[in-house]
Amino acid sequence: MFKYAIVTLLILIIYNLVMGFIYILKDKSSSKRGLASLKTRIILSLLLFILIIVGFYTDMIKPNSF
Repeated sequence: MFKYAIVTLLILIIYNLVMGFIYILKDKSSSKRGLASLKTRIILSLLLFILIIVGFYTDMIKPNSF
């Protein structure tokens, strides 16, 4: 379940990255869709970072050891 949440957040971040790029290319006027996509991507990235840290400290994510 935890890994699915991480993968879902990664997919949403990539989707927002692509959509923000398309918004910037297509919107020649002063549209705020590109900025909204950037805000969403930043929030999703912070959620992913927090989720990874929580998973590490609760031993849901185990680091590889040599």
